[in-house]
Order: sequence, then C-alpha cells, then structure tokens
Amino acid sequence: MPEVFVQDSVLHGQAHVARVVVHVFALVDILGKETLATQAWAAAFLHDIGRKHDHVCENHGQYAVQRLARLPDVQALLQKGGVQPTDWPGIRVAVENHCRDEIPMSDEHWPLTALLKDADALDRVRIGRPKAKYLRFPQTVHLIPFAEALFANTNAVISHGPDYFAQLWPVACRLAEQFIPRNLR
Repeated sequence: MPEVFVQDSVLHGQAHVARVVVHVFALVDILGKETLATQAWAAAFLHDIGRKHDHVCENHGQYAVQRLARLPDVQALLQKGGVQPTDWPGIRVAVENHCRDEIPMSDEHWPLTALLKDADALDRVRIGRPKAKYLRFPQTVHLIPFAEALFANTNAVISHGPDYFAQLWPVACRLAEQFIPRNLR
C-alpha cells in the first residue's frame, strides 16, 4: 500500500517493506517463533511508514506508530490479518526500537524486536552486505544469500502497487527452496 508511507522512497518504501515481511516470515519459520508470526508481520508492515527521509533517523519507528493512529484502514487490515489488542504493546516496542540501539534481552518484547531488526537488516543487501556481527540470531546469517537473491530477482522487476506483495510472494517461495538451507526450513 504505497499510499500509507509519508514519503515515496526507493530505499524504504513498498518494495523494501514487502521484502522485510518476507524475511520476517523466513526468520519466524527457521527460529520456530510461530507464536510471533502475526505480530512480526504487523511490525514489518509498519516499520517504515513514518519515514520522512532516507537518512539515519532513530525516530522513524516512533513516527510510524504515530502515523498508524491516523490510518484506520491499515488498523482494520492488521486486525483482519489477526492482530489482537494484546499484540499492540509488542508491536509498538518493536517498531519504535527497530531503528534504535538494542533493548535488553530481558525485555519481554526483545524476541519480536530482534526479529524485526534482523529482517530489516537482511534487506540491507540493497545497499551492501549485512554484517553478521550485527545480527541477533545466528541463523539469520544463513538467510543473507536468500536476501541477495530476492532483491536481485525483484528490484525494479515488480511494479509498485496494490498487488506488489502478491507478485513478490511466489518469487520468494521459489528462491527460498533454492537459497535457504534445507536444515533450516
């Protein structure tokens, strides 16, 4: 939904967010965190909608949460996708902190925040290879080749618009079979 973004961005717009959603689902699967799938999807969907520019900004997650309050259609979509009222505290923490320093591992929302941070980091392949030492889960490193292939096979290939994710998903599934090690799937 390109219209939900504050700015139309090539770096942080619809294509990036769609790939981050794919990476969140891959991480949820390989980490066995299925109970976080809906929250992780919602956090990935929202994480960059408040960006005002493409430069470093530790507040754009907070701006995204604030923007959501003015987007009833997005709230309804997330609810239709399974987000429950009890999910919102974790989603807010993850979105607000995905662009900030680490929250303590002892925080109840650390797993969700770490999922979003690693999924977002995987899509940094669009600007350079992610550094393994900055990833939170050791398994994330094994998804870097998948992230590179997903970007290479979809960037500027799929047109932005309401059916972007519907076009991206089959490509992601095909590439997952090829690039995600079998022992992780």
